[in-house]
Amino acid sequence: MKFGHRGANQLAKDMYTGRTYITSQNHGYAVNMNSIDKTVARLWFLNINDNTCEGIKYIEKPVSSVQFHPEGCGGPQDIGYLFDRFIEEIERNAA
Repeated sequence: MKFGHRGANQLAKDMYTGRTYITSQNHGYAVNMNSIDKTVARLWFLNINDNTCEGIKYIEKPVSSVQFHPEGCGGPQDIGYLFDRFIEEIERNAA
């Protein structure tokens, strides 16, 4: 990325729910969406400003990632559910 994503006003759209969140970010790279094997993972979050990948979710594994700081509170803790989801995945897949 030429300039990266910096600051607390980056819009990220959840492609599963359609909701858009204001996120905090500080990175200079992005996942090439063409490199995502659609049989393995799916685009989860999309940056509204430049249409870059902000997160992916694996299909058959309890694995996901985001490019932004969910703890950064870009909005009033809008994205905090990601932590709850992570804990639920751990509990569901505990051996």
